[in-house]
Parts: sequence; structure tokens; C-alpha cells
Amino acid sequence: MGWVGQKWFEVVLVWAVIAIALSIAALIGGNPPKVDGDDAMRLVQAIDLFNGQSWFDTTQYRDNAPFGAPMHWSRLVDAPLVLLIALFTPFVHGTAPFWAAFVWPLLVLLATVALLAELTERLAGPAARLPALGLLAMAIAIYTEFMPGRVDHHNVQIALTLALILASLMGRYSIGWAIAAGLIAATGLAIGTEVLPSVIAALICFALYWLVEPQRGRPQLLAFAASFPAALLLHLLASGPVQAWLAPACDALSATYVVAGTCYGLAMLAAVLAGPFLRHAAARLGVLALLAVLSLAVVLWLFPECRNGPYGNLDPDLANILLSEIGEAQPIWIWGSQMRAQVALLVMPVLGMAAVLLVTTLAPADQRWRWLVLAGFCLALFAVFCLQVRGFRLLSIAILPGPAWLVWRVWTWFQSRQTLAAAAQAGVTVLAFMSAAHWTLFTYAYAMFAPVPPATDTNSWEACLERPAYQSLAALPPGRLMSFLLIGPQLLLETPHSIVSAGYHRNESGLRDMVRFYAGGEAEARAVASERDLDYLVFCRGLPASLALHDVPDFEGLSWSWLVPVSPPDAVIQIYAIDLAR
Repeated sequence: MGWVGQKWFEVVLVWAVIAIALSIAALIGGNPPKVDGDDAMRLVQAIDLFNGQSWFDTTQYRDNAPFGAPMHWSRLVDAPLVLLIALFTPFVHGTAPFWAAFVWPLLVLLATVALLAELTERLAGPAARLPALGLLAMAIAIYTEFMPGRVDHHNVQIALTLALILASLMGRYSIGWAIAAGLIAATGLAIGTEVLPSVIAALICFALYWLVEPQRGRPQLLAFAASFPAALLLHLLASGPVQAWLAPACDALSATYVVAGTCYGLAMLAAVLAGPFLRHAAARLGVLALLAVLSLAVVLWLFPECRNGPYGNLDPDLANILLSEIGEAQPIWIWGSQMRAQVALLVMPVLGMAAVLLVTTLAPADQRWRWLVLAGFCLALFAVFCLQVRGFRLLSIAILPGPAWLVWRVWTWFQSRQTLAAAAQAGVTVLAFMSAAHWTLFTYAYAMFAPVPPATDTNSWEACLERPAYQSLAALPPGRLMSFLLIGPQLLLETPHSIVSAGYHRNESGLRDMVRFYAGGEAEARAVASERDLDYLVFCRGLPASLALHDVPDFEGLSWSWLVPVSPPDAVIQIYAIDLAR
């Protein structure tokens, strides 16, 4: 078997093993996967596109009933789901969207495995490729982001992050790769702003190539600096109607990001034109720093709302109510202070980041720049991870080439000695970078030493995620619902009803009315029900309807005369008809 054949055999084998592990339960049961949360909303958006909603119209018309809610999500992830739905519809009819949700994450997984193999080989050589793929198979992020049913954009962003690191690495001496890096960076931003740290790392990377080698790095810098804003503009033109092209936004691709990309391109052009007069690296660095400050100042002057981040446009009160309940948005020192098995998620990013930095110092001098590129990207991702723990999903896979290099070197060292002590050291090294082992260890430790929590809330929530729970609600005539915030996307996916809020930040009016209904007293609740002509109140049995709203007290209005029970008391989904005539 040739070198290329060996590489692809490893890629396909590891992908097949992971894919079987992820999908075996659904395949044995013959049932499509469960889809909830953001994945359910993504599938709803794709179904609407399949059913004829315009590509340029991402409004969710069954959210913010009866007005519709703007969504900030890209159609780029909807498109492959629509193709898969069209492919499966002749065979499985109504369950086609769920089988599309089964297949799509596994296809993205194949791209991720292939990209990691290529990136590791470019950094550490062919011998480190299989260790990297083995560590990938043990990565928690694989089992949280690539499970069948995970159709939100996070797994796509993982693959694009690996692709951007690879293209930035190869783009030092290749104009084609530099252009590819610009296109990948723009595509990542078009899908979601969580790749912004990686994009910034790429912007800095190509500037530093020119700083170190002005003559050799100039064509690649210009290629990247031209392709990036051009691709941003093309994505913007292809993603929305004409009237939206000039509308600024911080939370999604908009004129804001096109202007920022253009400022970068012009700044790099100015630096290159000034290059003949900048004979020393220190002078080039000073010019780059000055141009960066000026570009940033221009962007923030034109779009001051973005000073507060992607949610700069969101009302502060609503931000507190909505975002404070998102645990994964917490910094690691707050999230990790709670005793729970999930603290295992923090271990691999820290150890892996340390491994990347260690390997960078140990690498041969002529290869160190490659590891410096990876370290730069990983440090950007690590900063995000520290501020928001959900950053682990991008970081914990991007860092794997570093641990893979260490595992390979330790294995080589063990083979030369073949002693019990060497075997123990090699085993400890491998286990240190297996995040699945961390999860197992923390789970057992938590079970042994933590107090047993009440199971009521957990059981109620798990039952509320099952598809059969929504059958009786789906059988009712289509209406407008005030609902438990966290099941909003599933209500849209599993029933024909409309809801007041699915919990997305652009629907400020729906969030405000939800707070009014649950916390404003009976008069305010009646007013909201009247203004929106609501038909039902829906929530999970055993969980307060207002549970997911921070600082909003438990809803205590079930005794109001105009709320009429429809479901049995033991039903998983509790349904109350709203009859304002009573």
C-alpha cells in the first residue's frame, strides 16, 4: 500500500469506527435520532427552505407569534440538509429531515478526520498521524458535536477551523493556499462569528509572514488580504436581500465585517507599498501595529455597538435574563467551581495547550515556525475557552497535533527500552491526552463523593426531550403558544404550532412578552395573551415554566381561571388552554 493509500486507509478506518460508535443505537433501533435545542431550530430552518421559503429570507415565521422573528443564522448549513432531505424523502417521507440530521454530522466528521490527519502530518510527520487520529477518537468534543442529530453549525466550524489552520500553514509559500485561507476564513464568518478568534489569528499570521520575509511573503499576504474581504462581500451578497446589504450587525455576517475585512486588506496593501522604505523588522512591526490600530478605530467608529461584542445590540436587561442561564457561556473559573462530572471538559484543553507550547520549544529550529503557527491559533482559541467554556469544542480538537507528537515520541522511546517503567510512562502519557478517560475518571469520582442530587428535575427534562411527548400537542388544532423557553425549537419541529419565543436574542419583543407573562402578574399575562391572541400555555411537567429565565421567579399562575388544563396531570408536556372569556 502506497503512502497516500496508507493515509486514506487510516482516515477511513478511524472515521468508520467513530461513526459506528456514534450511530449504532439509532441503526439497531431503526429510529431517526432525537433532535433538540439549536439542532431542532436548524432543522426547522432547513425544512422551511425545503418547503419553499426564500434563500434570502431567514425569518422564522412561527417564532414571535404572530409576527415572526428574524434569525441571524446562515443558509450555508441549511443547504446540505435540504439536499439530504430531498434525497431521503422518496424513501422515508415524513421522517426524511431526521434521517438527514442523522447523516450530515457523520459527513462533517469525515472531513474533520481527514483535515486533522493532513494537518498533523504537515506539522509532525506521517508517524504522528495515527496517534492524532487515535486521540481524536477519544475526544469528548467528537461525542458532543458529531452525534447524529447534531446539525447546528458547531461541527462545521470545527472542520473549518482545522482547514483554516492548514491553509494558513501552507500559505506561507503558496499563493493558492493563501487564497484558500482567505476563502475559508470568510466562509467561517459567514456561518457564525465564533470562528472570529481563528480568523484574527489568520490575519496576524499572514502579516507576520511578510514581517519576517518581506520579499518572499509579499505575494501571499496580498493574495490573502484580497481574497478575504472579496469572499466576505460575495457571501454577504449571496446571503440576504438587497435591503440588508448595508445593515450593520455584530452577531452575524454583515456590512460590519465586510468593512472590517476591507480595512485589513487596505492596511496590508499600504504596508506592502511602504515595504521598500522599511528595511528593519522593527520598522515593519511598528507600521503593522499602527495600521492595525487605525483599522480597528475606523471599524469601531463606524459600528460603535460592536464594542460590546456580538450581542452589543441586545438590551442589557434581556441579555441578563437570557444569557445568564447559558452555562456554557460562563468563564472556566465560574463553570469549573461547581462540583460535577462535566468539569472533565476543562482538562484536555489545558493539557493539550501545554503540549502544543512544549512541542513548539522542542521542535527543530527549521520546523519551529510551523508549530508557532499552530500555537498562535490555539492560544486565540484558549483565550476564548477561558472566557466561555463552550470554546472547548474548537480548542480540544485543534490542539491534537501537539499531544500526538508527544505520544509518538514517547512510544518511540518505549520501543527503544521496552521496560516496565517505560511502558508505564508511555501509558500515562497517552491517558493524559484521552479526554474520554478524563470523563470516566471524573464521573466515577463524582458518583463516589458528591451528594446525590434530586432526580425530579433531570427526569422531567429528559422526558421532555423525547419525540413521543409532543404527539398529543401536535394533534391539537394549530395555535399560538406561550411555552417553556428551552423547548421552543422542539415545539416548532414536532408540532404545527407557533410560539412566543424560542430563546434567540434577535427576538427581543418575544422575550419581553415572555417575561411579562411569567413575572408581571395576572393582568400583564392577560394583556400578553390578548395582544398575541395566544391559545395555549405549554411547559414540562415538574419544571417551572419560567425556569430558563434568569432572575424571573417561578410562575405561579396556573390557578388563574382563564388557564384551563387540557392534558392529564401526569402528561410529560403540560398543556393549558387560554380562554380569556372566562
